[in-house]
This record gives sequence, C-alpha cells and structure tokens, in this order.
Amino acid sequence: MSLTEEARTPFSLVDEINQGMDQRAERAVHDSMVEVTCKPDSCQYFLITPKLLPDLMYHERMKILCVNNGEWLPEAKGIGNMMNMIDTFVQMRDRSSRAG
Repeated sequence: MSLTEEARTPFSLVDEINQGMDQRAERAVHDSMVEVTCKPDSCQYFLITPKLLPDLMYHERMKILCVNNGEWLPEAKGIGNMMNMIDTFVQMRDRSSRAG
C-alpha cells in the first residue's frame, strides 16, 4: 500500500489485507486506503475481502460491489437485494437522526 501513491499502474488489487487484524488496525488501514486511493489522480483500486467492519469511512468516489454466493441464498427474486437493504438502512438512519 505504501507504493500506491508512487506507482503509476492502471489498477491495484489487494486480497484480504484485513485478515488477522484487530478492529482498530483494520479501521486504520481502511481509512488510509480510502485517503490514498480516492484522490483524483489515483488508479483503480480493488479490495477483495470476505468481511468489512460496520461504520467504515467511505468516499463518494468508491463503488462497493457485494457478491453473495452459496446455498443459503434465497430463491425468490428481490430478497437480499443489496441496494434495497442500503436504501432501507439510510431511511431508518435518517428517521432516527430527525427523531433524536
């Protein structure tokens, strides 16, 4: 990650960089990655991970793709739709902040 700002490549890929880290270290590394990789002149950066901590910092230049795979997936269409889940979360958070 330290070479990301110096290297001029079309993209970088990191696989499971957060494995084995405690939550404090994982959050610090994630925040640093966001700061470095979301600059206007930075290349594309791919992070592949089976998990992320809740309430991480995200930047408007980031795109999150969640791939769900396995026997546990619902067969009915529309169930488990990530965008619906995000929209519901945002609505609930907004209602909570207005009420509080």
